[in-house]
Amino acid sequence: RVRDQGVGIPADDMKRIFKRFYRVTHRSLAHVKGTGLGLFIVRAIAEKHGGKVFAESAGEGQGTTIVLELPRWAA
Repeated sequence: RVRDQGVGIPADDMKRIFKRFYRVTHRSLAHVKGTGLGLFIVRAIAEKHGGKVFAESAGEGQGTTIVLELPRWAA
C-alpha cells in the first residue's frame, strides 16, 4: 500500500489510470514528466503473478492510495 497526500485523482480518471500511456489531465500536474506507463506496468506484473492492483482516492485534493495484492504461495 502506497499512500500520498497529493492532488488526488478525479473519479473520471480513476477508471483510466491503469491504461497504457494514460496521464491524468490535472492542471497542477502539467509540469510532471512521465510516459503514462508506470501503473500499466505495475498492473501487468501483478496479474502475471496472480495478483491485482487498484487505486483509491476520495477525489481532488484528497490524495491517492495504490494497493498491490499478491497471493501467498504455499511451499
